[in-house]
Amino acid sequence: METTQKDLNVTTIKDVLRQYLLEKGFRNTPERYTILEEIYNLDHHFNVDDLYLIMMQKKYHVSKATIYNTIEIFLDAGLIRKHQFGEKTLSSSSYEKSYFDKQHDHLVIYKEGSDKEIEEIIEFCDPRIQGIKESIEQAFGVKIDTHSLYFYGQKKS
Repeated sequence: METTQKDLNVTTIKDVLRQYLLEKGFRNTPERYTILEEIYNLDHHFNVDDLYLIMMQKKYHVSKATIYNTIEIFLDAGLIRKHQFGEKTLSSSSYEKSYFDKQHDHLVIYKEGSDKEIEEIIEFCDPRIQGIKESIEQAFGVKIDTHSLYFYGQKKS
């Protein structure tokens, strides 16, 4: 049986999590690995409610509290990143897998006439932003590790 890139990626992120848990002295639970694998199977942004529903549909017995706590661990371990897109939802934070992804920015498009209901999120990478980042590093004598840039708007009629 051929090992796919996806299988290699899952093995890598599980190794990263295992090492992180060991270094921090956290328990090494199967639930954490299951949640991590579900996140890395997604191809879009998600919130805790989305993830909880996925876990319930697959008959995993995990509480929302466990998911929230696990999300915090994954954030600190650099396995996911958090976004505040300004949407009006019960859980206002969105997340995405980040370990293998290069830096990118977001265009958040709201539904016309809505109060911050998201129609679409477009991820983009513009090389001019890299130039701006380098200019800031040079001007202030810093090394920027990461950045986030969000544009918000509605489609033109």
